[in-house]
Amino acid sequence: MRTDELSQYFYDALAPRLGPGEAASVTRLVLEDLFDHRKGQRPRQLSTDEEEFATRVLQRLLAGEPVQYVTGIADFYGLQLHVTPDVLIPRPETEELVEWILEDHPGTQLRSAVDLGTGSGCLPLALKSRRPTWRCEGWDISEAALAVAVANGERLGLDVRFNHGDIRQGDILLFTMRYDVLVSNPPYIPPSERAQMGASTLSYEPEVALFTPEEDPLLYYRHIATIGWTALVDEGHVYLEVNEFNSEQVEQLFQAGGYTQVQRRRDLQGKWRMLRATRPSADEA
Repeated sequence: MRTDELSQYFYDALAPRLGPGEAASVTRLVLEDLFDHRKGQRPRQLSTDEEEFATRVLQRLLAGEPVQYVTGIADFYGLQLHVTPDVLIPRPETEELVEWILEDHPGTQLRSAVDLGTGSGCLPLALKSRRPTWRCEGWDISEAALAVAVANGERLGLDVRFNHGDIRQGDILLFTMRYDVLVSNPPYIPPSERAQMGASTLSYEPEVALFTPEEDPLLYYRHIATIGWTALVDEGHVYLEVNEFNSEQVEQLFQAGGYTQVQRRRDLQGKWRMLRATRPSADEA
């Protein structure tokens, strides 16, 4: 079998399940990331081992496993990140959160940024890649996730420090400095919203990074608001990804917590998915 024949074979098998657009996208990623073949290149003959490997790959995809876990690669803000089922697959809306931070801090001035619940490290690594002079850190409760983040930083040659810690015990996090930027995409989905989620997300992505207690959907935001008062410099900013269904409640939580300039922002799909808040100076507080 040649690579062009493999591409058609994958597309034909995946289209009934995924639809034409997604099937084409998944097929392209598999051919590029696993078989080093890009559209427009001259077809080449696959080895017997490659054909057997392709069969196993297709079986995993047809079972519903996300292509990023199958290939081990997720593209995020111009970076190729290694991902495993120990971390969430970075989403396009999280790229928009990075863009907001960079818009607010366009210069080369030294800044410090910390990401709480870093997962694959996508947020601090993206910031470091675009702002090389910044000092960036990521924290996570999962040692397995941190191993993925550390490996990503080393492979990309980006000097980001990753640390183990629990957002819910923010008072004992041993931050190495005070930060200009605190960013987080914390767990924010109550279990009652499972029915609105994709089957592949529910089956393969880590629940610890997705779900918050049903009775306390703002749990992590409340802890982050508290952490911000000690972790941020005066006039430092918090940037958050939020649940579109309770973003207004998160806004009210930060306003009640004494933050100023609290602002929600819609993503490119028109959903309220981001929030920014400012820690006031001691004089303002």
